[in-house]
Amino acid sequence: MLRWLASTERGASGELVCPEHHIEHTGKSAGALLLAVELMAHGDGGEADALFALARRVALRISSRLEREGDSTCFTFRPGRHDPYNCSNSVIDGGACSDALAAFVMAAGARLPAEEREALTRASVLHAQTYLRYCIVDKGIPAQCAWAMTGAAQAFRLSGHEVLRHACEVGAERLNGIQREDGSVPYHPVEWGAEHPGAADASAFYQSRVHAFTAFALDAVLGPEEAARRDAGFAAGLDFLHGLQGPDGIKTASVEAKPWYWRSAYEVASHPFDVAAFAAEWRRTRAPRAASALAASWRAWLAHVGHDGRPASHVPPPGAGSNATRSYQCAFFWAAHASWMARSLPEIEEALAAEEESPPVHECRVRHFEGADLARLDTPRLCAWVRGSRPPGSAFHGSPAGGLLRVHDRATGKDLFRASPFARRPECAWSGASGVFSPGRGWRAGRDELRFSLWLARHRRRTDGVIAAAREPVRALRTAVIAPASTAVSSAFDRQSSLEVAESGSIRWTAQLADRTGRRVGGEIAHELRVNDAGQLELRVARRGPLPARAAWFRLPAQGRGEVDGDAATVCFGDPRD
Repeated sequence: MLRWLASTERGASGELVCPEHHIEHTGKSAGALLLAVELMAHGDGGEADALFALARRVALRISSRLEREGDSTCFTFRPGRHDPYNCSNSVIDGGACSDALAAFVMAAGARLPAEEREALTRASVLHAQTYLRYCIVDKGIPAQCAWAMTGAAQAFRLSGHEVLRHACEVGAERLNGIQREDGSVPYHPVEWGAEHPGAADASAFYQSRVHAFTAFALDAVLGPEEAARRDAGFAAGLDFLHGLQGPDGIKTASVEAKPWYWRSAYEVASHPFDVAAFAAEWRRTRAPRAASALAASWRAWLAHVGHDGRPASHVPPPGAGSNATRSYQCAFFWAAHASWMARSLPEIEEALAAEEESPPVHECRVRHFEGADLARLDTPRLCAWVRGSRPPGSAFHGSPAGGLLRVHDRATGKDLFRASPFARRPECAWSGASGVFSPGRGWRAGRDELRFSLWLARHRRRTDGVIAAAREPVRALRTAVIAPASTAVSSAFDRQSSLEVAESGSIRWTAQLADRTGRRVGGEIAHELRVNDAGQLELRVARRGPLPARAAWFRLPAQGRGEVDGDAATVCFGDPRD
């Protein structure tokens, strides 16, 4: 993977140029630098020398990109927020740059000439002192605050400036304060300035970053023992991360505050951060669940790495072209993020060995994460996820799917059911038509998303050409404006239903028909997901009285056995046991 990143270097300048966006993602070049630093520890002879030479070129190039922000006292690494094709901002890039530069200086030691060591140290510390320490206590997105902490913590190790250590401690307290009791972290809390309430939803993509980065930063400034004691939100946050992850290592992507980032039903681009979080849990607790989760996440990510070292975020479904399901970020980002995998190599090796020695034992149990209103039901053969209440959302903000989200078969390693977030008539739900087509409702629901799609179109024109760019506003018009304006209603669109875990171990929830905006139109539909006597997962859905919709019907899933009998429907997943 580092070889693929290095192949983008212009000459021997240390400037790495993204083959998709055709610019230098400086913050991701920092990931390449960190990869080289980590691999230096595992190389010998000529290989280690080549890694050092590459790291030195990239480090000097990164340090040269530090510039003053206009007339302010802040120094930031360019391009940061100044180039829209960078797909990042100054705090994300800066945290990575200060971190990687410090890591290289500490690893290189006396091999670096004094003037280069001084220049690299100055760049790392100056950025942390003038920018990152303020972002830690001021930024409204928790994952970005935590990323700033990684750079400030490493700069503290270089400089010993106590203000950087203190900023990391305050940052950890701030992040713990915004975390919900169930361990879930809102992507962008309303109280921290989110413009859309859906942005405050939980995020399967970002959850692990907050805890992996916070653990890393506190380890750096306090030492492992004191860090574990002070990292108050870590245990609950990892509980929620475990709850999201399936036995195949893939997280339930339908729990996502930022659905516009993805065109796929799942992603593995966040797995380097998952691995880093599970590695921290393994170091601190030696819990078998940490080893199992770490190994599963590692294997799922590795299966998406090409022979040339280029990573993919997902595999397009059959019949779908790669452009149709292309994610917002690019392979250069995902390869750079593998640096967090490299940081976790010792834990990966230990976890793989521990997993072989102690096979996981699966038992029937239900977990309910009340802050996100997400429930998970596990059996020795299957596991399923159900979502109840969710924040108000749109096509671009907040989790688009509710009710049954996913059913996974441990034996085959395949999903038996996965919610289709933007289907007009979702599977395993009652749907119908209500009212009349309302352009005003659609415009109110999606006008901001339609405007934002023009920005996405500019981005797609750079990566995929004019035709792909033209599809962006068309897609936004269809999903963000026309869909909410339509007459389609479904129990899966209801954002106000709440889950209840019964003493028997079943998951129950009552939903109403709602339109795409989440506006309820009435009716009452009772759901129960339980383990039946045959060991299958059984979903029972019954409407209580008539539904206020035309052509109301229950859509059976493509996989699973089911039947509809009047007002009731039953769906069974998994083969009956002997």
